[in-house]
Amino acid sequence: MALPARLVAALGRHPDDLTEDDLKRAVDSQVPEGVDLDWKKDFYQGTDAGKKELAKDVCAMANTVGGMVVIGVDDGKQDHARALAPSEPIQGRGEEWIRSVLANWAQPVVPHVGVRTVKSGAEGGKVYWLLTVPPSTQSPHAVAAPGNDYNFRVHVRNGTTTRTLTESEIAQRYRDRFQAASDDVDRLHQVADSGLGYLSTHLISTEHGGKPKVDYYPGWVSLAAVPAVRGVYSLITKAERDAALNRFFTLAGEAITTNIQPKQPVLVGRRQVRFEGVPTGQLHQDGSFFAARPLNIRSSRQDPDGPEILYQRGLELDLVALVQTSAAWAAETGAAGDLIVSAAFHRFDDNNAPVHLLVSEHAFHHGLPTPLPATPAQTTANLAAIINDKREAVVAAYALASDLLADMGTHQPHALTPDGDVLLDRLGDFRHQLTGWIS
Repeated sequence: MALPARLVAALGRHPDDLTEDDLKRAVDSQVPEGVDLDWKKDFYQGTDAGKKELAKDVCAMANTVGGMVVIGVDDGKQDHARALAPSEPIQGRGEEWIRSVLANWAQPVVPHVGVRTVKSGAEGGKVYWLLTVPPSTQSPHAVAAPGNDYNFRVHVRNGTTTRTLTESEIAQRYRDRFQAASDDVDRLHQVADSGLGYLSTHLISTEHGGKPKVDYYPGWVSLAAVPAVRGVYSLITKAERDAALNRFFTLAGEAITTNIQPKQPVLVGRRQVRFEGVPTGQLHQDGSFFAARPLNIRSSRQDPDGPEILYQRGLELDLVALVQTSAAWAAETGAAGDLIVSAAFHRFDDNNAPVHLLVSEHAFHHGLPTPLPATPAQTTANLAAIINDKREAVVAAYALASDLLADMGTHQPHALTPDGDVLLDRLGDFRHQLTGWIS
């Protein structure tokens, strides 16, 4: 989860790793509250007032820069950590209650709020509550009682306190949200166009002698991805680029297949890492991503002079691996929020002849051959969900594959399901490629 760097520095480690000893050091150091940190002595009351207070605190963090609410540290009304005050868990008011309150009192719901307890070693049976709130791309989040949609307030952090936005400030926040969504799409197009241009140059090059690579790999599938909350990963020096490519090689090895692992050497690009071969791609310092692999297009054994064959099963697995590796790179840079993803087919040999889409060499042709679709497929997925659950990557890949295959007259993917499953019995010989999937 991406949280303000100041918060991590003030506490000495990421909030996900905090212990009671870390909280004790915060008290000893009198760590002050701030726009991204709120110390609270007592847990929220179960009344409407307590629920409203919880929603207000979380929404204000999400509407500003993100941050953390720590319950069990007394600030002594002096705006800094003054004493530890863990409490006994309250029956019926735990994590489920917190999430229920946020779901009913925040509009829209604040995404990706972290809720965890830290056990007290000094006072057995007592706990601290840590609520981590990333900056939200869906801001502004308003607080309103359930069923009372017309009486709401929008809050932000203002130093160590919370204030209510005026009507004009709320209107500006909505304009910012819509502009950010437009900017994300523009950035996605920029990343896709840059990657496609780089891939095209690589394929037609005869710099090292011999035939251009397009003669061997005429058709490709590409995936471009942009995180809503951009990351930061320095890619200025050769050492930084080498380290980034090595790290990405490791991350790509953890995907459903290893087909997206890049080849050495690392190549230079402005604020990016480039790699060529199979696959070819670009890793951007803000967490954006482009990578492409050849499509499995071959002449038909039964009819060598007829339409070529595009085999479907390997394509579906490549899309899953591309989604996984794009999310892994984004998370590595500290990006957060949604991941906007676009996938496309490309033909670089000026041959736009129709192809048959088949699941295997033993399958029969169904329907007429069709050209590769010219329009990319696009979907939006939750970055944290993909990182934490490989099935979410399948869900995103299914959405992309469904649109691309529909343009070719196929109803749905063959081996992927909309619920995030991979139908292993349908993979045939491709099953041995699954290095990162346990049924």
